[in-house]
Amino acid sequence: MALGIDIYRRFQTVTSWPAVKQAGVTFVYVKLSDGGGTPAGGRADNEVNGARSVGIPVGGYHFVQASPGAAAQADILLGEVIRLGATGCVPMLDLEDNPPGSGAQNIPDSQKAAFGRAFCQRIDARGFRPGVYMNNALATLLRPDRWGIPGLVIWIARYGARPAATAGRYDIHQYSSSGTIPGISAAGVDLDESYTTAHFGALKTPGEEEDEDMSSDRGEATEPGEWGKLHIPVNGGRYLRLASSYDQPITLDGISLVGDTPGVAGRDVVTVQAGGKVDADRPGPWDLAGASGAYASKSHVVVRYQCAGAVKGWVNNRA
Repeated sequence: MALGIDIYRRFQTVTSWPAVKQAGVTFVYVKLSDGGGTPAGGRADNEVNGARSVGIPVGGYHFVQASPGAAAQADILLGEVIRLGATGCVPMLDLEDNPPGSGAQNIPDSQKAAFGRAFCQRIDARGFRPGVYMNNALATLLRPDRWGIPGLVIWIARYGARPAATAGRYDIHQYSSSGTIPGISAAGVDLDESYTTAHFGALKTPGEEEDEDMSSDRGEATEPGEWGKLHIPVNGGRYLRLASSYDQPITLDGISLVGDTPGVAGRDVVTVQAGGKVDADRPGPWDLAGASGAYASKSHVVVRYQCAGAVKGWVNNRA
């Protein structure tokens, strides 16, 4: 576990960044944008530059509003992330309602998951790693770990206790809104604990980009005792690889090549690998030619799996 904070200049004033660092703060999130533009408290240049000046990784978060659309709000956040160089932590969507009495329209709970997915997909499409923040009750309702967003960083707020198991997987826990940190003048500071290192680094690595000749499929995390299934088009590709979010172990029920061969009754199925656990980073490649010399004529690869994280499978011609 490692200590982090999130700040908004309207409510927290940093008087000494060296003191913040000496207090053991290992990452900082700063409010960079709100709805269609700049937060009421103003731009966060001083906060981002201050954190960077003492070597604390810093990222930005965006407070959601009912308009404009998800992609437009994601672009607004990334505009500030890029302008300020706030790439030490993944850009984060703050998915919560406006304060009571503000008069601002909120996104209905029934629409929040769709908005969140679209926002995060836009972040991902622009070459950044997405993250989402919400409270424990909303996470239980929306289950962002089941959104099918590869590598989604999840940040859950719950005070007085860890996030509930019903809220699903998470990387960061906001455990207090009334903390104190030397070097910050405020009525209270939001305090966070990270349970993984997934929040570090806003930019996707080259290995996270899909190759142009790649066929792929993605599956969600599975519940205990349940099996997920990937259907990956072969398209002439020879090598199969798998990956899971945060390198969670993958248990296989089997990998099969499937095709419709003339003269063969039913489906033509060839076993690539029988069941077992695969826990390496980006497991594979499996050489499909090793299972069938006629692999290129098969229509797709089927992978039955169990995993606590989202799973991705892809086929290409690079060993």
